[in-house]
Amino acid sequence: MSACDPNISPRSCPKPSPNITSTSSRPSPPRCADAAPSVFLVRRARGGSLDEAAPFLGINPQGKRNGYTQLLNSHLRTSGTARDFEQALDAITAELLASPVIDYQRRRKALATWTLEPENWQHVLAQLPVLTSNRKPIGDDRRRLAVSAYIWTRVTEGEPDFAPCPPHIAPDPARRAGWTRERHSVFHWLRKADHQPYYGALKPLLEDHAEQLAKAIDLTSRLPHE
Repeated sequence: MSACDPNISPRSCPKPSPNITSTSSRPSPPRCADAAPSVFLVRRARGGSLDEAAPFLGINPQGKRNGYTQLLNSHLRTSGTARDFEQALDAITAELLASPVIDYQRRRKALATWTLEPENWQHVLAQLPVLTSNRKPIGDDRRRLAVSAYIWTRVTEGEPDFAPCPPHIAPDPARRAGWTRERHSVFHWLRKADHQPYYGALKPLLEDHAEQLAKAIDLTSRLPHE
């Protein structure tokens, strides 16, 4: 892999980058490969090892050493895609250099314990259509916390699995598991928003909130006292 590139900032590397490790005609990469491109980009920018780059993106490498090194590198060798992977990283690096710098690390830190405020959630709900079926409305607090994870992914360009669990439920395994299930459910329906009028109305409201939140975070990074 390429040596450290001082021209790119590791802060501007989102997680994950587009999945550049799989093709339809080749074996699927290990699941860890979803986040691997971003980890490799950070290593390019900072130098050091992959295990040192992963925490910079908020990824805990404990127990994943094989995931970021042996498994991925083995897949690239056996599938004959190592050169393609490197060229794709070159293309992403060029795109980052040509684009406005976004401090994704700052965004992740700003949202580390954030959840959508109850009053803002109620404002969103007030704009949704009335359900005409027997399906339950989505107004309970579990859904508020789940859509918070969706907004987090839009602001940070991160994967759903890396969305931080709300701190007040994280210590409780049962509540954490419930939040994970609810998060998967919400993401499932949002992916099908084009065919679900209720979620079709919800999705652009969440996207708009994410856009405003990202702008607010980025603005604070430009204030003189920062």
